[in-house]
Amino acid sequence: MKTTSLLTGAVLMILSGAALAAGPKQVDADQAAGLQEMGTVQISGVAGSSDDAMHALKAKAAKDNAGHYQIVALGNSADSSLWGGTAILYK
Repeated sequence: MKTTSLLTGAVLMILSGAALAAGPKQVDADQAAGLQEMGTVQISGVAGSSDDAMHALKAKAAKDNAGHYQIVALGNSADSSLWGGTAILYK
């Protein structure tokens, strides 16, 4: 019985950790059509690559408890190592 409780607890921890790691799902305009908009988030001055900027937008979406997000702007200025972007958040 004690083993079953430990095993159940371990499985629940693994599943909840996987759910947290997954975070919000990125969608395109067509996929977002049926979703309820929550607002927008913006990032600026993110050093690195476009992947780093996209990760920063996903992190902001997760912080705001969005289920989905759509990146609508992503780019860098004259200093090509600093990125900015905007994403729309959805429930």
